[in-house]
Amino acid sequence: MNEIGTAILACIIVAVISYLIGSCNMAIIISKFHKSKDIRDFGSGNAGMTNMLRTFGRRAATWTFIGDFLKGALVVFIARGIGKEAGVIFDLAYFAALFVIIGHIYPIYFKFKGGKGIATALGAMFVLNWIAFMTIAVGIIPMVFIIKIVSAVCLCGTSLYPVLSFVVLTLQGKNFFFEVIPYTLISLAMAGIIFYAHRENIARLRNGTEPSFGRKQK
Repeated sequence: MNEIGTAILACIIVAVISYLIGSCNMAIIISKFHKSKDIRDFGSGNAGMTNMLRTFGRRAATWTFIGDFLKGALVVFIARGIGKEAGVIFDLAYFAALFVIIGHIYPIYFKFKGGKGIATALGAMFVLNWIAFMTIAVGIIPMVFIIKIVSAVCLCGTSLYPVLSFVVLTLQGKNFFFEVIPYTLISLAMAGIIFYAHRENIARLRNGTEPSFGRKQK
């Protein structure tokens, strides 16, 4: 098999593995097997950390975040291992990050109804470009306790990541056309998917009806 064929096969393998791992939604798993309930039947109906916090409390929300964060980080490591073994120059971790987020939002194991991808994206972003991630974290985390609207803070961080990723990759001297541009475009795609998953939150933010941090939903 030639180099192009090997690269394409590696991309497909990474995409499938990442999607399947992403489909392991921790909120659904924890609520079903430890609470004997489905988190999607409560609150906002979202299978994510925030709804777990409002519905089942801090412990369940913490484990949900940790699990989803780690799977995002895990696929990046797996993708880079596959890329190294296959001799692929392109960083397959960006494909992994994209598809693990898609798997989380549309999990094949749970009728394609999952979470909104924030915790999983954070895990992937941290390993992909920790400098951009930490820069955002330093500025964004305090905002949670100031404005107390988790979705707004998450969307701000998500929108900043492609920009900071572009800046960091450029300053690191990466090839502009074969690395900086493609990686930035994939980062934009990741952000776009997360924004689409948050379309209802965005509508509520516009209407001023988005719940604030710590407020329980009926």
